[in-house]
Order: sequence, then C-alpha cells, then structure tokens
Amino acid sequence: MQDCARNRNMNRIAPKIVILLTFYIFITSNTSVISQTDQNVSDRFKETSIHIEKSIDTLLRKTYEELEKEYNTNEKDSILAKLYASAYLEKAKKENNKLQIANGYHFFCWLSANDFEKSLKYADSIIELTKNDKFKKYPTRGYLFRGFNLFELNKYNPALQSYISGLKHAEIMNDTANVIALKHNIALLRNTLGESREALKEYFENLKFIIKQDTLDKFRPHYVTTLYKISSTYNELGVADSGYIYIKKMIRSTLASKKRYYYPEALLISGMNSYLRKDFQAAIDSLHKAEGILNTNGVHSSKVMTNLWIGKSLLQLNKKENAFNYLKKVDSMIDKSNYTYSYRDAFTLLIDHYKDVDNKDKQLELMQKLIQFDSITSAKHQKLNVNLVKNYDTAKLIKEKDLLIQDIQNQSQKTKFQYIIIGILILLITSIIYYSFYKKKKLAYLREFDEKLKHIETKKIKKAKDLEIDPKVTKDIIKKLERFEQNLVFLNTNLTQTKVAKSFKTNSTYLSKIINTHKKKNFANYLNDLRIEYCIKQIETNPKFRLYSVKSIANEVGFNSVQSFSSAFHKKTGKHPSEYIKNRPLQ
Repeated sequence: MQDCARNRNMNRIAPKIVILLTFYIFITSNTSVISQTDQNVSDRFKETSIHIEKSIDTLLRKTYEELEKEYNTNEKDSILAKLYASAYLEKAKKENNKLQIANGYHFFCWLSANDFEKSLKYADSIIELTKNDKFKKYPTRGYLFRGFNLFELNKYNPALQSYISGLKHAEIMNDTANVIALKHNIALLRNTLGESREALKEYFENLKFIIKQDTLDKFRPHYVTTLYKISSTYNELGVADSGYIYIKKMIRSTLASKKRYYYPEALLISGMNSYLRKDFQAAIDSLHKAEGILNTNGVHSSKVMTNLWIGKSLLQLNKKENAFNYLKKVDSMIDKSNYTYSYRDAFTLLIDHYKDVDNKDKQLELMQKLIQFDSITSAKHQKLNVNLVKNYDTAKLIKEKDLLIQDIQNQSQKTKFQYIIIGILILLITSIIYYSFYKKKKLAYLREFDEKLKHIETKKIKKAKDLEIDPKVTKDIIKKLERFEQNLVFLNTNLTQTKVAKSFKTNSTYLSKIINTHKKKNFANYLNDLRIEYCIKQIETNPKFRLYSVKSIANEVGFNSVQSFSSAFHKKTGKHPSEYIKNRPLQ
C-alpha cells in the first residue's frame, strides 16, 4: 500500500497524446454532411492556406469524400496530407459550406497535433464557426480538441470546461460516440486531479460501450487503451489483484493483433503490478521485455519508467549495485523539461544511497536538482489538487540541503572552529549532567504519581465490584445493549460511555459494570470489537467496501482516526487493514 501511495501518478506513464487521442480517433473515422448554408464565413486563419499550385485545380474538382479519403490514405505523409487538407478547405471556402469548412479545420487540428498552441487555434475556429448551428459532430469536435490541447498546455481547469461544453452539445445531439470520447478524456483529467475512483467508473462505462459495439477487432487500440487505464487506476488505488485481471486481458488482446498495440506499455504496467503484488522477479522479467522493445522504438517517458521500476524491484531483491545503475540511468534521462512527479522515487532513492555511502557532494547535487524540478512542476500544477506527500517533500529537502552545505563548509574549515567545538562540548557535558539529574528527579516523581494513580484505580474497581445492581435494571440494560448492536448504533462516531449511558437512561457506573460482567471487557474494547467485527464482515461480503481507502473504511465503521482504527484492527486480527483486504477473498 505504501508503494501505491507513493506512486499515485503512475497512471500517466504512457505518452498522454496516445491515450488522450485514442478515443478521439474512434469517433472521427466518419464525416457526414448534415446541412449546408450560403451564409458568409469569416476566415480567422487565412495564413494557414498554403499556396495552391496548378495541380490543386484538379483536386478542387474532386468531391469532399474523395479528398477526405486521399487525406486519410496519406495521413503519415505530412506533405501530401496537408495538400489534400488544404484542397478540402479551399473548396469548402469557395462554396461557403460551413460544415465542410469545419471539417477542413478539423483536418488541420490533426496535422498540428504536436503543436498544441496552433492546434488550439484551429479548435477555437471550429467552435466559433459552428457554435450557433446544430451539426451533429460540431462544435463538439472543436471542444474535444480544445480540451486536449489545453490539457497538454497544463491548463487543466479550462480543459475541463471545454470537455463539459462538448459533452453538453453531444448529449443534446444524441452523439453517443462523442459522449463516450469526452467522458474518457474527463476521466483522464480526473486521474490527473487525483479523483481515481470517479475516473474508474467512467472507464468501465466506456469499456461496456466498446464491447456492445463489437469493436474488439475494428477498434482494438481503444479497447486496449481502456484496459490499460483500468489496470493502472486499480494499481494506483492499491487494488493490485483487480488490476492484474485487466492487465491479462490487455496483454491477450494486444498479442491477438498483428500490430500489437501498446505492447511495451502493457509489459510496463504488468511489471508495476507485479511489484505491487510483491512478485519482484516477475516484475523484473516483464520490465526487461519492455526495455528491449522500448530501446528499439520507444517513448521517452516509458523508457524512464521502465528503468525506474527495474531499479526499485532490484532493491527489493537486495541487488543494490545493479539497482542503482538503473536509477542513475533514470537520473541521466531527466531534465527540467521532461521531469514529472512519477520519476521522483529515482531521486529520493539515490539521495538515500549517497547518504548511506557518505558521498555528500552527490547527495547535495541530487537534492538541488530535485528541489529545482519540484519547484518547476509545482508551478505548472499550481491549480491542481495533487497530493505531494512524499518521503522527500520540498520543504524537507531544502532544510536538509542547507544542513548539508553547512556540514561541507564546516569540514573544509575545521581549524577555524576548534574553540567553538570545545565550547560546545563543555556546554554539552554540562547539559548532560543537568539532564541526568533532572531525569532522575522526574522519574521519581512519575513513580510516585503512578502509585497514586494505581491506588485510585484500585479503589474505583473495588467500588464497582462492590456495587450491587437491581436485576431488573441489569436485564433492561442488557436488552438495550442487544438493540444497540442490532441497530448498528456503534457505527456512530464520537460515542462515549457517558453518551451511551444517557441514551440507555442509566448511569456510566452501571453500564460499565454490566459490560465488564456480561461482555468480559471494558466499554472501549467492547465498542472497538463491535466495529471491527462489522468491518470484517463487510470486507468479506461487500465488493464495493473493499475498494474504499483505509481512511474511508475507518470513518464508515465509526473511528475518528486511521491510527486508532488500524490499531484496533491489528489487535483483533493480527493484521493491518490493507494487508487483510489483500489476502482475504470475497465470500
């Protein structure tokens, strides 16, 4: 569970452009003409029209369907694709056909997919052109591309607003395919914001839609991508066993295709999942396979993550020298332009390593680098609700860096500070003598206090034992305790013995004695045992309950803090909640 918490951003491993656009490809395979208009359309992007030579005249005589087919056929050849897209757009403008102009801008959105600012302008052009019309695919496609480009530019709130606007239009037009695409991208954004459970629900909705369409052959990349997101989100939530189920489906589907869509990413996420399930050798095997493929033709972020997780797995197998070679490789691959929080473990582990071997220079170098990277990344994500609880948060790193610099300076100037050191030693010795005297005095006081406290407690217990309670009162309280258990009143938070006694119309002394006598435990243990027994029953019978975080489960069964819940759970079962959930099958 700790590794899951430290790597909540692992679901952004695969290149974002591949993941975000996969579903978009799904809904843009066909373009249909719904209506035409004679209204003049202002051209906001005259500069995008390339110089059309005489051969373009021939292209302008082709139909829109023919030009689009040629564009799709030559989409990998940017020059030819741009030629056909330009002819398409030129033809549409000459005919003042608003829908086809939007289609032309849509082609240029794709042609500019790696230039987010430029692609954003085309998306805005689509929206402005069609926002007052009722085309089925427009302005939805503009909002979808606008959201994608804003996401890539780290403008998350405007991206979400764009997706919501597109979704509203798609639902009005009953455009099911675009609804699914927009929900998928909103789910990705939820992941970025840390709302993993909500994102998981939407991924499953998309998966059901794809299966219903019988698209597992025609649209296999989209099926595989959705399985990837479900798997990585389960990993993030710490439900590694569920993630493993969908990873197996993903790999089977990938291998069934000649093109093997996202096979290295499948191996990478499989390796991470094996690590979370503590099968470290299996993790290394999968990651090495991914490494071999990625070295030939891989995306930078996937290569970085592969090396990082191989290093982490080797550390778990106590192969430190080999592990740190991989972590150093990660360090060499990262600079301030490509750093993300997903890579942070490589630096913290290396800092620990150099601290252990007393290499202060390398330790300081990595600290300074990590502080700089975190600062830049924090600025990019300042509007995000991202959890940055790490082993080395920035404040701690800055403090440690300052101490390390001071230590290095002290070592190089020892002779200048000898008298200061002698003075400190004298002060320290004096403090130790004083502390020893103070500690002895304090211990004597504490012993005396404990004896008095024990005496008081003994008197209370004796008084409680000597207390006689009317049998009718006892019977009445026992019945109320039964109702208290049957109605699950014990799940309420902030219950105290005094409050329960008041609700039973009795006093705390009577209630305490009856619980001690008939339940063989004090009130606190009685209450905790009821809550833990209920919790265990829910874990064993309720699948949804198992997906809750430990904090949510604690609140659900009446505990005010995770610490008190975990302590009570461990006392009752001998295991911590996360460990129990992982190893306990549903009944």
